[in-house]
Amino acid sequence: MPPAYEDVWICPRPDGHLQATGRDARLRKQYRYHPDWTAFQAEKKYAGLPAFGAALPRIRRAILRDLQGEAGDQAFAIAAVLLLIDRLSIRVGNPAYASLNGSFGATTLRRRHLKLTAAGLRLDYTAKGGQRVRAAVADRTLNRVLTALDDLPGQSLAKWVDAEGATRPVTSDQVNARLAGLVGDAGATAKTFRTWNGSVAALEAALSEENPSIRSLSQAAASRLHNTPTVARGSYIHPQVIDFASESLDIRAALTLDLPPVQGLRLPERALLRLLEG
Repeated sequence: MPPAYEDVWICPRPDGHLQATGRDARLRKQYRYHPDWTAFQAEKKYAGLPAFGAALPRIRRAILRDLQGEAGDQAFAIAAVLLLIDRLSIRVGNPAYASLNGSFGATTLRRRHLKLTAAGLRLDYTAKGGQRVRAAVADRTLNRVLTALDDLPGQSLAKWVDAEGATRPVTSDQVNARLAGLVGDAGATAKTFRTWNGSVAALEAALSEENPSIRSLSQAAASRLHNTPTVARGSYIHPQVIDFASESLDIRAALTLDLPPVQGLRLPERALLRLLEG
């Protein structure tokens, strides 16, 4: 841990999965894990991606069904957050980061971050790590949903109204619980959604470029996810996509041949699912 960290705790066991914790200058709690634990968690995260991809049509149907309800319903608000993450690949958000760092995500966005126009919508905010997110989208469903949320009282964008008439913010736990239920996997979270989207973006680069590189795949994923290529490469691209990019042009082209249509999945998503399912 850096010498400047405070409230430092060090694990007495050299093989403990959590090796140390401490608080940085902004009082954010930082964690240092054993390398073997980090590798195990990464493998576990990627192992659930095929099941997530297979469940994605069902997830999207459920989102649209919940969005047929009324703004103010909890189910509507949670579905709106999932739609934001699906369409824009943004982070789910953390209230502590919003308070301490002024960084936001889908559940912590403020109404001031949204601008609705006749041509569509614009989001402009600071995300985790200080990344500036500027997204302009012409999406009728997203426009309708965010307009409805924007009309509700309160500064938060993602919110619902309880039985007493009080406005409540959507939490990341609520979003993750809904997503896990739809997938049928307790480990599925909003980060799984972003890992899927990042892997799809990287695969699109691998399929479209004559000589794809790890750098170009990382840049494609980073552009989709609104973060840095280093973070995208380390956390959001399935290793099989990286390996696939080194195959010959003919082998890469064959991945999309005779892919049956699946309602709710775009062609590159079907290609990723084929790649992961082997």
